[in-house]
Amino acid sequence: MFNLISVDYQDIINDKLDELYLLRKKTFKDRLDWQVSCVGDREFDQYDNEHTHYLLGCYDGYIVSSVRFISMKYPNMITGPFKAFFNYQAPEDEALLESSRFFVDKERMKSLAETKLPFCHLLFLGMINYTRTIGKKNIMTVCSKSMYILLKRSGWNITIESIGLSEKKDPVYLLRLGVDNESQDRLIKYIRRYHYCEENYLKKWPIYL
Repeated sequence: MFNLISVDYQDIINDKLDELYLLRKKTFKDRLDWQVSCVGDREFDQYDNEHTHYLLGCYDGYIVSSVRFISMKYPNMITGPFKAFFNYQAPEDEALLESSRFFVDKERMKSLAETKLPFCHLLFLGMINYTRTIGKKNIMTVCSKSMYILLKRSGWNITIESIGLSEKKDPVYLLRLGVDNESQDRLIKYIRRYHYCEENYLKKWPIYL
């Protein structure tokens, strides 16, 4: 079974936090070779703190996907390390959420041959549903060109706020992700191609399949 767990940093149990940091290191350091802060086999930084909220996509109890949320009124990646990448003044708006450390674990996905669930799109939908539930109006994120293409193809209504260059001189995109009805409906339509579920059920929070 798949479910999306919504949890604050201070409430996540140690075993799950440890599993999350291990998977993040595998994704962002080992596979993508980003300049991230690692201690041993774990990746975490100063933005994993009391202002942080996580969505954890779990299948049969194991994490397969995750995203980190921080209100834009607090220090975050866009106002911190990503600031130098763009000619852009990020708003300190508590109605906006910054998302970072998004991943879907490819190795675990390949091992789950018995399911055709679109884990990536389920996480996208979860991000929209959660943001709407807590009364926020948009999500801000920084991503690579390949992730931008994936987000665009998913049907999500997105706005490019700025395009910059990373420390490796690769293009990076600062995006505003909508939480509108149209984006939600397009993602639900895609998910229902692979898993039959009532449309209204997928509009609810949390997601549990």
